[in-house]
Amino acid sequence: MTTTPHFTPTPATTPSTDSLFSASVAVSALSAAVELGLLDDLKDRGEIRFDGRQEGQDRIDPAVLRGILLPLEWAGIVVLDDHSARPGPGFEAAYLDRGYFYWIAGGNGELTSRAPHVALERNRHGEFYHRDMRAVAVSSRMIGDVEVELRFDKILADQPPRAVCDLGCGSGQRLIRIAGNHPGVRGVGVDIAPAAVELTGASVAEAGLADRISVHHGDVHALPQLPEFAGIDVVTCVFMGHDFWPYEKCVTVLRRIREVFPDVERFLLCDVVRSEVAPGPHTPIFTLGFEFAHALMGVTLPTRSDWMTAFDASGWECEAVQEFNRPPGGLLFELRPSN
Repeated sequence: MTTTPHFTPTPATTPSTDSLFSASVAVSALSAAVELGLLDDLKDRGEIRFDGRQEGQDRIDPAVLRGILLPLEWAGIVVLDDHSARPGPGFEAAYLDRGYFYWIAGGNGELTSRAPHVALERNRHGEFYHRDMRAVAVSSRMIGDVEVELRFDKILADQPPRAVCDLGCGSGQRLIRIAGNHPGVRGVGVDIAPAAVELTGASVAEAGLADRISVHHGDVHALPQLPEFAGIDVVTCVFMGHDFWPYEKCVTVLRRIREVFPDVERFLLCDVVRSEVAPGPHTPIFTLGFEFAHALMGVTLPTRSDWMTAFDASGWECEAVQEFNRPPGGLLFELRPSN
């Protein structure tokens, strides 16, 4: 399997404190550029003019715009002159990896900036931290689009589904794509975050698929027995399986999935597992951020072998495991109910 190189800032692999500080600023600026559509503009148009990018309420002051892009020039992502910005030598790699930066600085920026307060929180239950779940959903889609979703499309093309439920549906794009690839398929989305449910509902309506895809607010730890679950033969879950854990809760969730989906034949579970290698110069993108943020949230991150033990205990047979380069540590478990 070929590994696609990731964006690496221009400073040395073992950074000085100067470059470490500048890199942290570049991460924030890159996340802002993603949300403001600046990277997409550069990708589509090849240039951003400081004096006329936007009109009306959404127009960005030229000085502010240049200030956001200046750290990206330091990182080699853009090239600036007095009047415009153009893609730099690191632009293509940064664009490919933009989801990771938007995930850590956009989706989890408040969480990580309040790390001391979150770490000292004594009541570590319920809402003791805050994340921007819309940004988490969008950034997760960006991360998955590079490799994960292509693998899903192939699996479902080889064995077309009749009806699909996506647990943790995020932005809803997976269900929309599946419905587009398989015109006769019905879809159901479930997500615990109201912002994600709202985003999915809007995306489904915009795609003209509201008659085939329904979206529900729900918690995997207490999945209801919805009428829409009848006839679902494929359940998917991407980048939120770690929320099933710790072990006893995970086994309960996996058993509950079998119960509420009486007709399920396949469960495609994709998640990022905990690294078992000490961090160092070759630590891949995303790994440290993923583990740091989830440690603050008190989320147990399982290893591959942890998952296998949970599958055995909960009545699922793992037929195959596919590994991903992007995201690092990503695994796709192809599961079927045990007899």
